[in-house]
Amino acid sequence: MIASRLPSRHARRVVLLNPPGRELYLRDYYCSKTTKSNYLYPPIDLVVLSGSLARDFEVRVLDALAERLDPPRALERLASLAPDAIVSLVGAVSWEEDRPFLEEAKRRTGALLLATGDLFREGAAETLAANPSIDGALLSFANGDAGAILRGDMGAVESAVFRDGGGIRERPPRAARGSFRVPTPRHDLFPRRGYRFSFARRRRFVSMLTDFGCPYPCTFCIMGTLGFATRPLADVLEELAFVRSLGVREIFFLDQTFGVQAERARDLCASMAGRGWSWTAFTRPDRASSGLFEAMAGGGCHTVILGVESADDARLREYRKGYTTEEVREAFARARRSGLRTVGTFLIGGPEDDEDSFRRAVEFAVELRCDFASFNVAVPRFGTPWREELVRDGLAEPNRVDMDQAGERIAMPTRFLTREEVLRAKRRAIRSFYLRPSYLARRLLALRTLHEARSQFSEGLALLARNRG
Repeated sequence: MIASRLPSRHARRVVLLNPPGRELYLRDYYCSKTTKSNYLYPPIDLVVLSGSLARDFEVRVLDALAERLDPPRALERLASLAPDAIVSLVGAVSWEEDRPFLEEAKRRTGALLLATGDLFREGAAETLAANPSIDGALLSFANGDAGAILRGDMGAVESAVFRDGGGIRERPPRAARGSFRVPTPRHDLFPRRGYRFSFARRRRFVSMLTDFGCPYPCTFCIMGTLGFATRPLADVLEELAFVRSLGVREIFFLDQTFGVQAERARDLCASMAGRGWSWTAFTRPDRASSGLFEAMAGGGCHTVILGVESADDARLREYRKGYTTEEVREAFARARRSGLRTVGTFLIGGPEDDEDSFRRAVEFAVELRCDFASFNVAVPRFGTPWREELVRDGLAEPNRVDMDQAGERIAMPTRFLTREEVLRAKRRAIRSFYLRPSYLARRLLALRTLHEARSQFSEGLALLARNRG
């Protein structure tokens, strides 16, 4: 059993690990990608786990990306922490680097090693069997599985894959339902420096969740397969109080759709109003009519990230988005009236996309007057309905792991464009949107803080450097 390899309860030390990388990777919430410029935020998986595990264990955090540690220095730091157990993020995009690093970490520390990330959302038992250095894989970070495994209470494990004797046991993921509770995350354990966020108006910020998963069935997204559950607002407010005690006022809410339950969201925003909070959140265009944007602005939100995905209604139906381009237009107009900055996310490089699709995506972003546009390259995410279709149609390679929606590496062609053509079209789209003189003037006039000016200048240069040529 895994638990037999741990010392007595009071001696257990657990390190939450975000491994180093040649690139700046975002391994977060069952998605992994290279950063589009140079931003990096505290990975919500480890943030949530920090609270869950700190009840029973001595917890340390080693975010090698935030601290800009190369593998030798990260291994030295890890060994110096003398962990009894390591809970590490991994990413499909970085797996060829993660695997040897974790093998060496295991060899040096002898610690029990658990991993979590998008790589394990499909074929987890096979991946574990092929990687003997990993003792188990967590298939959810929002329940008590990590603690149960480390305590040896295997009967309480809900969604994980782990070694048991000479074999591997698998408890498949359960779709989240209703509500869930996690102890207040230990934001104080994470590095004070090293995280950057394009939209933050203050240097120091935290990542937070008020719910888990997503109730919407978008075919290309893993979130709809997780189910959906909310945290009690009392728990969220307790976490906000702890964040405030650390002197932090900037928040990145990583709820996949902030405001699914409109009344609950309005209550949260009302609790934050007049308290000096400054924050960013994701939501959907079809949530705009509920008065959500006005409530968000009143609670301190300054930036809302909206999934546009396509300028084509037929494509939105194909992706099972559940809204139309007209609803998208109305949402952006309402956000502006509410005083919110807007970020439009666009999915490019899908099976039916051609050069004209990329052009229309940029034109739609301009029409919507997006303050920022995020062009995400289509990838066949593990565990999504879309992946099955793409593999069946021969567009996705079933054994390919390194998938990057930031588009540094193109995972698949379209029916009309090669990978190389998708890469060139993506780079043109970014330059076409961001290098307009009218856009640059508008951005300069909209800056509110010195930190924001420095951050956006740095992020802009990094974005353009990655998309030249």
